[in-house]
Amino acid sequence: DDAPPSAPSRPTRHNILAACTALVHAAQPGDVFFFQFSGHGSQQPDHSGREEDGYNETVVPCDYQSAGHIVDDELWGSLVGALPSGAKLTALMDCCHAGTGLDLAFSWDMRRQQWWTTA
Repeated sequence: DDAPPSAPSRPTRHNILAACTALVHAAQPGDVFFFQFSGHGSQQPDHSGREEDGYNETVVPCDYQSAGHIVDDELWGSLVGALPSGAKLTALMDCCHAGTGLDLAFSWDMRRQQWWTTA
């Protein structure tokens, strides 16, 4: 990548979270949004006790060594939690540990072809 380290196109922690916030900042009921992340994913211990498996899922920005990972709680707050009732978000997370990468209340069971609640 030839972009300078501060370029808005670089997938830094700051730029990813800023783009998430910008995506839904003026959301209204009836709006439809699409979010895609393709990159590295990981897990970190959850010290809050809210994660059933004891781990937060994370996405790994290019500056993770200095800025840290982006935790699923942060993504939820920037994308899902900011949406008003009636707005819809489709998220495609193409990374390891993406199954609960947004801490959603529902998951799709491929075998049964139905939604189930995780809350």
